[in-house]
This record gives sequence, C-alpha cells and structure tokens, in this order.
Amino acid sequence: MSMQIEINSNIVKYLASNGYRSDPIIDELVKKTKELKGIAQMQIAPEQGQFFEIIVKLLGVKKCLEIGRFTGLSTLCLAKGLPDDGKIISIDNSDEFLSIAEKYWSKAGVLNKIESIIGQGTDVMQSYIDRQFYFDLIFIDADKNNYLNYYELSLQLLQTNGLMMIDNMLWSGKVLNPDDEDSMALHNTAKYINNDKRVYNHLIPIRDGLMVCYKNE
Repeated sequence: MSMQIEINSNIVKYLASNGYRSDPIIDELVKKTKELKGIAQMQIAPEQGQFFEIIVKLLGVKKCLEIGRFTGLSTLCLAKGLPDDGKIISIDNSDEFLSIAEKYWSKAGVLNKIESIIGQGTDVMQSYIDRQFYFDLIFIDADKNNYLNYYELSLQLLQTNGLMMIDNMLWSGKVLNPDDEDSMALHNTAKYINNDKRVYNHLIPIRDGLMVCYKNE
C-alpha cells in the first residue's frame, strides 16, 4: 500500500518550484498582500489558485460563489478558469481590501466576470436560496466558526454534481488536538462532512488543507 509522505519544508519548496507556473500578475498580488504583514496569511497560496483554475476549467464551471475575498487572489484564479460568459459572486463582510482586489482583477482581465458583494455570508447565501440562485462551484474561506453553516447553505445552493471547496481544514495541524474555538470548529466540520452521505469528499493536504465535496444528490 502506498503511504502518504510527510509534507515537510523541503517538499513544500519542491511543490512550489515544480507544481506552480509563475504568473506575473498573481505574483505581484502576492507581493502586495505580504505588505499587510500578519494578516497576509489569510491569502491562499498561488499554487492553490492554479489548482482552482484547473478545476473550474475541467468541470466546465460557469457560476461560482466565493465566501471570503480578502485581497482577491482566489477570486482572480477562479475567474481565470471561467469561460467568457462565466461569473463569480464574491462575498465579504468588508470592503477594506476591495480596491487592491479590483486593481489586480482588472490587470488580469477578469473584472467583467466578478461581482463583489459586501455583507454577512450567511445572510447573503440565504437570500440566494430564497431567490433560487444555484451555483456550479462554491469556495469557502471565511470565519471558521461559521463553516458548518456555510456548508449547509452551500448544499442548498449547489447544483447536483456541483463542487464545494473549503480552505484551512488542517489549520496548521491544530485540528489534530483542537484546543481553541477555531480549531475545534474545523475539526467538527471535517467529521461532520466525512459522515455526510449527501456528498463525496476528500481532504487534500495542499497548503493548509482543502476539503473538496462533490454533491451527489
């Protein structure tokens, strides 16, 4: 039986150098986000973004929903994978970093595919359920205590055979022995999803852990 190798720092460097094809606009946005110091860790890794773009193209996704925008790297990468008539709605509870995001969305030529909504994720998602909006793919990267709520709302918003991706599901390894509110919320979310027969799921050890859920009903 093949065993999972340990993802140590040398493997991470190898993955970054051999699994990510540099994009100057993405690299510039990553550099700009690093100027924000401590909170820059909220940004996804560029190799994750490249993975998102591939998934969107592979599945022929046309309608995306994103919960949690920050400086807009994940939005940009998802939008890059969309066809010309595709659309991603990005929800965030603040417009603090929206100007940064829009600058790079524009530079990447994907601004026309993106609609940015300022509001509480659960409230906006419920409004879409009420209006019978549906999506092919949903990406969640927001407040961890609401992950189970986002998950349940997403299942109502996803088309059958739709895909959900949830970031930070390894939480720097803290989910192994959860002793704080966020790590406990993530641990409970993982266990809940793994026992939910409405989806096929897999937890991928890419960066901080990505839970992928395929809606099968």
